[in-house]
Amino acid sequence: MTVSKSELEEEKKYLSVVKKVIKRLIQETDKFVNKRKEDLNDLKKFMWDQITDYTDEERAMALYDMDKNVNLTNKRIDDISKYKKVIDSPYFAKIVFKDDLDKETIPIYIGITTVQDEMDFYVFDWRSPISSMFYNYEVGKAMYDSPNGKVTGEVLAKMQFKIENGKILRCIKSDINIDDDYLQEILASSRAEKMTNIVNTIQREQNEIIRNDSDKYLIVQGIAGSGKTSVALHRIAYLLYREQNLNYNNILIFSPNDVFSDYISEVLPELGEDNVMKSTFSEFSESFLKSYKNIENYAEFLERTYNSNLDRDLVEYKMSNDYKIDIDRFLENYELNIKFDSDLSYNNIKLSKDEIKSLMHDKYQKFPLNERLDLISENICNSFRIPKKNGVKGIKKILIEKSNIELDYMNLYKQFITSKYFKLNNQTSFSTKKINYEDIPGLLYINFFINDYPSYYNIKQVVIDEVQDYTKFQIELLKNIFKQASFTVLGDINQSINRNYSYKNLSELNKIFKQASYLELNKSYRSSEEIINYSNKILNINHICSVRRENNIPVEIKDLNEEQTERKLEESIAKMLKQNIKKIAIITKNIKAAKKISKTLTKKSLDIQLILSSFDALKKDIVIIPSYLAKGLEFDGVIIYNDYKDDYNNEEKKLYYVVCTRAQHKLVIYNEPLFLK
Repeated sequence: MTVSKSELEEEKKYLSVVKKVIKRLIQETDKFVNKRKEDLNDLKKFMWDQITDYTDEERAMALYDMDKNVNLTNKRIDDISKYKKVIDSPYFAKIVFKDDLDKETIPIYIGITTVQDEMDFYVFDWRSPISSMFYNYEVGKAMYDSPNGKVTGEVLAKMQFKIENGKILRCIKSDINIDDDYLQEILASSRAEKMTNIVNTIQREQNEIIRNDSDKYLIVQGIAGSGKTSVALHRIAYLLYREQNLNYNNILIFSPNDVFSDYISEVLPELGEDNVMKSTFSEFSESFLKSYKNIENYAEFLERTYNSNLDRDLVEYKMSNDYKIDIDRFLENYELNIKFDSDLSYNNIKLSKDEIKSLMHDKYQKFPLNERLDLISENICNSFRIPKKNGVKGIKKILIEKSNIELDYMNLYKQFITSKYFKLNNQTSFSTKKINYEDIPGLLYINFFINDYPSYYNIKQVVIDEVQDYTKFQIELLKNIFKQASFTVLGDINQSINRNYSYKNLSELNKIFKQASYLELNKSYRSSEEIINYSNKILNINHICSVRRENNIPVEIKDLNEEQTERKLEESIAKMLKQNIKKIAIITKNIKAAKKISKTLTKKSLDIQLILSSFDALKKDIVIIPSYLAKGLEFDGVIIYNDYKDDYNNEEKKLYYVVCTRAQHKLVIYNEPLFLK
């Protein structure tokens, strides 16, 4: 409902007041920072001149004061940056709330960041407890959690604003959670080059996940386009706001590839927070497999497994849940059969092999293999009063020489794959020229058996996106590495593009994350109803709910022979551009087809970017990209080119489903897969 003219004038006046307050805060904070910089420079000079006269205690106190002042100055510099970001659009919503206790009626304006002058709050941060009412309640009874307990009352009115360049372009009163027309307007807009924040349209079910700070482990199943990644990033921003001892260095996101990492890189800065650490499973694993520089990433693994004549049974076995069980059985047997050939002689002392065996299998049995040898060596030094400096190293060397102990994880892994515990005996050799993706978990596991799991106590929050593409073995490894961290894992079983491993339900992860909270997101905000209906047919599902309703453009399905490729694709791109569809992806099944299409289209004057590597970033409005690198991305329009010589087969349904659900407004398919005909 549009506001009256008088209400609009009042809102314009308030916006003017807020802008003036922000300008003054910027000026005052800027003066404070400049003065503090001068003071810090004077203090540094004074300390440098007088440092030799300080006692150790005085020196430590002076350095502490210096750090404290530097941190305060940096905090104020951050404040200036935040104010400058929001001055042209300081808030996006307003609720009028009447408190049950004191019956006071207050307007609450909600924006990206707090605008406060002394004790006066002009705008509340969207993450503040009081702002939660905007997302959680319609007009009527409401409550929020304050530092002093629950506050109950009534939401008398809700408004949403569209403010650009310091002017109100739109002001709507709404009785429901998020105004439907406003949401449709935002969904209908053209896709930006990178993912943007969704603070003004966060839905109630999304807000429940974002503001959950009571569960250590969260498992989120969300359909394509339900905003899983956006929710994860806004959850990070919320936790950074909520937890005082949490900063960007304490959070790690595992994403599908670097293309995706770059795509989401601007969301947290938009929300006033620094970007957190990001990695992929293979990149992270490299730090523990340092001897091997050539390690296959997930995109390369998919390219290989979809398009080569590999031993499928072998790959499936190495990615199965049984694989870890078999490695455990091998290591248990290996450990039981560790033996020493003879007694230990060192610097005129002797120790029987039975005594050493007892230390290995009894006293220090709970420790990792390498540490066990260190502890045995230290024990012998202590017992015989041998100096530890050289004794531990020397005794450990003798222990290794007199035993069948293997401390090279690669050699021990090779022993496993040639042992009776390895179910497929057809692999008798192992190449280290390139570590295959499916071998990474086993290598890591044996490495940690020998050298123990690393300690990453600084990491307090781990987010795993597209978790359906991780095996339980991989998830267990990450949980054991980040022992103290909370986990938020998000995925969709219908988007499992690893055909060698799948989940029936993500709730299976409860076996790893004990007492985890399992939540679902069942509304799609990305694709039009027509695109979703077509995508549903691929997997024969019907539970997906589309929120979009703006265009009624049917999915176009066309047959295309090789001679028509150049002309037809060019026509489709031109038609989309004419319809104001700006961000366009031509998605092929694999790299070979992507190169073929690129070679065809670059003859024209079209400015198209070819994405072939997981390390590439999206830089142009029109891209050609293979299916598995498009995971997690979204485009205004998608053209799917299926090479009739290398079609998607029935086993690759989920990969094709992922490709189709990348489109927001328009989907054109050339050569529909045979399994749909």
